[in-house]
Amino acid sequence: MKHNYYKTLCFSASLLALAFQPTFGQEDDVYELNPFSVEEEEGGYSSTVTISGTGMRTSLMNLPMSINVITSEFLEDSLIGDFVEALDYNSSITQTTRNNLGNARPSSFSIRGFRNRNLLVDGVTGGLYIPVQMVDRIEVVKGPNTLYGQSDPGGLVNVITKTPKGIDGGTVSFNIGNNGRVGGKFDITTHAMNGKLGLRFLGEYKDHDGWRWVDGQETKFFGVAGIYQFSEQTEGSFLIGDNNQKGFPTQRATWSFQRIPTDLNGDGDFDDNVDGVREANTRYNNTFLPREYVSSTAGNIFDSDNDFLSLGLRHSFSETHNIQYKYNFYDTHQLVTFREFNTFDQNDESNANNSYNDDRRRDEVHTINDIIDFETGDVRHQLLIGFRKSESINGGDGTYRLRAVNATEAAGLRAIEAKTGKVFRDFLFKDDILNGVRIWEDDVPSPSEIRQFGQRSNPTDRSFQDIDTFYVTDNIFFMEDRLNILAGLRKIDIKQHTIALGGAPRGTPIDDGDTNFQLGGVYRINPNVSFFANVADAFEPQSATDPDTGEFIGPQTSDAIEIGFKFIDLFDGKLSGMVTAFNIQKDNVVRNDFNPVTFMSDQSVTSDESEGVEFELFINPMENWSIVAAYSWIDAKVVGEVATGLRLEGATPHRFTLFTNYTVDEGPMEGLRIGGGLVFADGPIQQFGNIVNRFVTEDGYTTIDLFARYPTMIGDQPVTFGINIDNAGDEFYVRSRAATNEARTVLFTASFDL
Repeated sequence: MKHNYYKTLCFSASLLALAFQPTFGQEDDVYELNPFSVEEEEGGYSSTVTISGTGMRTSLMNLPMSINVITSEFLEDSLIGDFVEALDYNSSITQTTRNNLGNARPSSFSIRGFRNRNLLVDGVTGGLYIPVQMVDRIEVVKGPNTLYGQSDPGGLVNVITKTPKGIDGGTVSFNIGNNGRVGGKFDITTHAMNGKLGLRFLGEYKDHDGWRWVDGQETKFFGVAGIYQFSEQTEGSFLIGDNNQKGFPTQRATWSFQRIPTDLNGDGDFDDNVDGVREANTRYNNTFLPREYVSSTAGNIFDSDNDFLSLGLRHSFSETHNIQYKYNFYDTHQLVTFREFNTFDQNDESNANNSYNDDRRRDEVHTINDIIDFETGDVRHQLLIGFRKSESINGGDGTYRLRAVNATEAAGLRAIEAKTGKVFRDFLFKDDILNGVRIWEDDVPSPSEIRQFGQRSNPTDRSFQDIDTFYVTDNIFFMEDRLNILAGLRKIDIKQHTIALGGAPRGTPIDDGDTNFQLGGVYRINPNVSFFANVADAFEPQSATDPDTGEFIGPQTSDAIEIGFKFIDLFDGKLSGMVTAFNIQKDNVVRNDFNPVTFMSDQSVTSDESEGVEFELFINPMENWSIVAAYSWIDAKVVGEVATGLRLEGATPHRFTLFTNYTVDEGPMEGLRIGGGLVFADGPIQQFGNIVNRFVTEDGYTTIDLFARYPTMIGDQPVTFGINIDNAGDEFYVRSRAATNEARTVLFTASFDL
């Protein structure tokens, strides 16, 4: 049983504090502009402000870095899937892991060729699955910066959660679609206590059967966001939510790889090792599986429960001095069982792996930010000073497996068969698939049977990580605000240690730290066009040691530089956007690569480099027609002595996205809004970061999404009918590491205004 009393206690205490706090300044007007908020009154696909670049509400034109904002309206129009699909229309992001991995870590993404570690929620470590029902907008910060601890050199994703709206009301909607999709959700804001207390209630239920041989998942979400105005100067906030998903571990058991002997050097045989790849064992994405393939059965399960708690307090000493404290608590408990046939060998045979994984992760984060605006002569400053303390614990019951090729584990399978009468499939052959054998109806061990008879593959009991971060940024404006310089420093201390089963320490603990910098500038050529440049560095501690000396290799370090132009409201307000070029270098990257002489893995230290060009355009040919277009060219590869030239995982050489909507503004169909989008990705897109899997790539794909919305009245009730068609062309491709995309999805909605 999960222990949620800690979150419940904190939440109850916060509500009591809000309810019994004296309401000072009942007649005073509250501040209209929260320096820690990015809410915008106007909708649309483009945004003019961000919170992620400096930690305070800042105009995008005043930031010397690329920040892509995915607005709430864009999400409403484009997203009917899960969080991993929310970033599909960003030009330089590619998913790099499967969903339903069997652990409490979120799906990760490649940003400009580097896998990200930082999936943030309201500026602090999320470290878990993010329910889309909580998401108001998503801000993608490109390149490293000084605010967010272990900053990834490619960038980070910061999710901004929903808060109560300014007026009472909301929507209730229902949907139905193909493959048994049904669902409903509500989003309602109400105010009390003379408007001092605002509450936003969020909930959703959805279910679908899926389109594969065995598929489907049920989701239940409920959350409450609140803001309480203690006085004109002081504001409290909270968010509590619970998201539960149950069903089938689709992505964890969707695809299998294939070994195809390949003459890589053209000498007429398959006996050589070419650049670390043995020709006889050259590994590819599978070539013969049907798109509906899945290797697990209905006896396998996926059960994930995610709980969220956020408490905040903001005080304004004056119009130029604001301070904010936030506490965030996230807890994820995930149980997954799956059967997979990972790789078909040269004989078109694959062996079964039955796995059980019980994983739990808890994150607690305390953050305090102080914003001070002041002037020194003719120079204006926006100064942020902050401290963040993050604590994470990762554990659970661990991972157990039963494999047919391991004698001890095979004996466990035979013992279960003898005890239960089940018959397990130990091996799968290509001919089985081609002959239509109904493998999804096979017997599989139950979770308790795997747990009882299986072999634990991970001897770790718990792992702990504590991060203390001090940071300061100053956005300095000169020349009557035509020039601003953003300077930042971050001091970070990281401690990590792991406990093995039985309580003994496992591995080498990490106690490391570093000070990083960021320096950038923006020059406004005219009111509509600005030039920017930015340099920053970052580091990542690691526990790898030199095999010759036994000494720590030291942290990975990176340096990034970016230059570009931003423009707004060109051609009478019809064009806004950004064009940027970047170069990122990462050193001290530890890789393990196959040695063709010793037939063992050698550890080497290499360097990675990524360079590229991006643009993002917001085009409004007319008042009722909007277009968002984005493109990225990325050349990201290993430049060290080992694996030289290997493309970095997820780096898409060319990626182009387009999304548009048009609203009929007169006639019998007035109010009808239609639109859709296109995603074009040109490969090869590398799907692993090691040389042995060099040829596991996706060649590329093109997908098209469509939508329509029509507002009308049913009696006195406003209602909006809608339809979304995702992947209208029914394209099929591998998103990442054996995770395939979704087949064509059609969803009808009816949304009622309250």
